[in-house]
Parts: sequence; C-alpha cells; structure tokens
Amino acid sequence: MSLLSWIDNRTLIGCQILTSSVLALVFLGMKYTHPRLRGARTFALGFAVGVVGCCLFVARGGISNLASVVLANALILSAFALFYQGLLRFFRDERRSWLVFIWVVIALSVLPMCYYSLVHEETVPRILICEAAIFPIRLLMTIELFRYSRGRSLLKLFGAIMGVYTVIGVARFVLTLVYGSPANFMQRNLIQSSILVINVIFVCIIGLFFLLMLSGELMDALESQSFEDLVSGALNRRGIEQKLAIELGSAKRTRMAPSIALIDLDHFKAINDTQGHAAGDKTLREVAHAISSRLRDYDYLGRYGGDEFLLVLPQASYQDALKVLERIQQAIRSLPQLRADLSITLSIGITQAVPFEPADVILARADAALYEAKRAGRNCCRVIPPTHEVEIPAAVTAMNSSS
Repeated sequence: MSLLSWIDNRTLIGCQILTSSVLALVFLGMKYTHPRLRGARTFALGFAVGVVGCCLFVARGGISNLASVVLANALILSAFALFYQGLLRFFRDERRSWLVFIWVVIALSVLPMCYYSLVHEETVPRILICEAAIFPIRLLMTIELFRYSRGRSLLKLFGAIMGVYTVIGVARFVLTLVYGSPANFMQRNLIQSSILVINVIFVCIIGLFFLLMLSGELMDALESQSFEDLVSGALNRRGIEQKLAIELGSAKRTRMAPSIALIDLDHFKAINDTQGHAAGDKTLREVAHAISSRLRDYDYLGRYGGDEFLLVLPQASYQDALKVLERIQQAIRSLPQLRADLSITLSIGITQAVPFEPADVILARADAALYEAKRAGRNCCRVIPPTHEVEIPAAVTAMNSSS
C-alpha cells in the first residue's frame, strides 16, 4: 500500500495553510519590529494571499467555481509573484519589467481559467494553465537567486532548490498532459497527492530560506547600528576608529595614506547652556548631516567625543583634505543661526598619515592642529603635515622587493 494512500488531500492543504499562516505572521512581526527590513512585508503578504487561495480550494463544492477555482488559482499565482517581488526588494533591484510581465501573465491566465471552470468545466486544462503561468515566476526567482549568489552559498543553495521546484512544475505539466487528472481535486491520485506533498515541503523550504536571508540582513543591520552614534547619526568612536585602522592597514600595502581631520564644534557648551540639550543634540545632527553632504561615498565621519568629530579621507593628501574642509565650512555657514550672537562654526585640525605610522601618532598630530585652530580664534582650519617618513620594517621591504 502506497504511503500517499494514508494521506488525505484536505489534510495536506490544511498543513500548507497552517505553515503559510505561521510564516505570514513571522514575516509581519519582523517587519513591525524592524521597519527597515527589505522584503519582509511582501513575503508576509505573499504567504497570506496563499493562505486565502488554499482556503478557497478546500471550500470547493460549497462555494462557486468562480471563487474556489478561478480566484483561488489567481491568488496562488499572485503569492509567487509577491515572493519574486520580495526578492527584488531584498536585493534592492530596481528593475520592474519582469515583474510587470509576471502580473500580465497572471491576468491573462484568468480568462481561460474562467472558461474551463464556468463554461466548459475541465480539470486538465486548468492545471496546465496554472503550471504554464507559474513556470516563469519560479524560473525568474531561480535566476535572481543565482545572480546575487556570488560569495553567498545560502543563495546558491536556495537557487538550486528553486530550480528543482521549477523542474517539478514542468514534470507535472507533462504528466498531467499524458495521464490526465481526476475531476475532483480532493480525490486521492498518485500525481495529485504527490504534488500536494511537494507543495507543503517547498512552502516550508521557501519560508525557511526567506527567514535565513532576512535574519542575515537583520544581523548585518544590528552590527551596523552598533557602530552608529545615536545622536548625530554618524559613526560612533568605535566605528570611526575601526575605519581608520582599516585605512592605515591599506596604506601599508598601497603606500597611499589617508588624511584625517579632527573637527570641533565651537562654543558647544554655550549652545547646551542657553538653548538646552535638545537643541545641542539637534545641532550635532545638523552638523553631521552638513559634513556628510560634502563627502565622497568612501569617506568616513564619526563622532569622536562630546562635540568633536573625526573625519577619515582615504587616499587623500592634506591638500585635498583642505579643499574638502573648505566645502564643509561653506555647508556649515548655510545652517541657520541659533540666535543673533551665536552661530554654528567649526575649528578643524588636519594632517596626513604616513605608511606604517601608528594611529595614536596621527591622531596626536591632528589634535595639535586642532589646538592651533582654536588658539587662532576658532572657526578656521589648521594643518600639520607629516614631517618625516616612518621607517618601514625590513621584513616588509624584503617581501615587497621579492614580489
């Protein structure tokens, strides 16, 4: 006796409904707790739409064919279209041409589905129409997963599984074409019951992989937030020191050292004392935003102390840094005055690193330049260039010459 003969088709669809409902709630909860999580809401909507479609399938016989066949199949197809749309959002893919194509295919499949459900009721053409419509969606999901899988084994595995699911859909199309299908969808049948079992398994697999993808994205976001200053929105001290260490390490290999600038917000204590701490926090945010708006994509800004920022400019001489800081000063001057006798101004100390120079040495030199800017009356930049080359370790010199 076949194992499938022990399983009722309604039970299989019930398992699919339960699994999809749980996944919809999980993804909705993830989006609610982490609004920036891309694709979570669309995945939740996809599973929810699938639940409604499955419920209409189960109600077949008690409701009209328009609802239990046409609408149910359209909802199942829409669920997969939403999965594909969620993948595009997760990957920040702005292309929408294939998505439009998918929705057009779903819309066009409704007309023949209506004919074979309401006018000339036949099961086999309905199955063939559904499989033909869902094939490009599964195929596009497979392609997108492999396209973005470079260096990400999870996506490669997911893409391979979706490829298998696509092939199974093609096999069902062929088998239905050759052997037909029972008129009653709930009747036990080797092909029909096998497909339902496979659908339950793949719903679980698809949901699991979506969860793993979003969990990885969530962990990256949480790690990124651990390096972010909550007041200014710039990197915190830990984050900017890490970026400086990375750039100094890169300078050892490329001999292209970064420049750095220590930026002090003038009279910040007076802002806090006269305007309040809320105004002080707002000023820090405005200053951080104004500075960031004048930086390159690969420059780094971090809040180094209470009212002090550290700016790291990779592969930039101190002359280049001066030009950047001039643009920053212009941006600061465009900020509104706090009051008639209190404007937002910056004192800036600039220097350039030397390959193999320790971070504390370059920071001390930038701090000395900042002190000179303050002593000169504030609201200005001062530069202390490196005065000597740091001795390169003999082992590194030998390694470079041998290569």
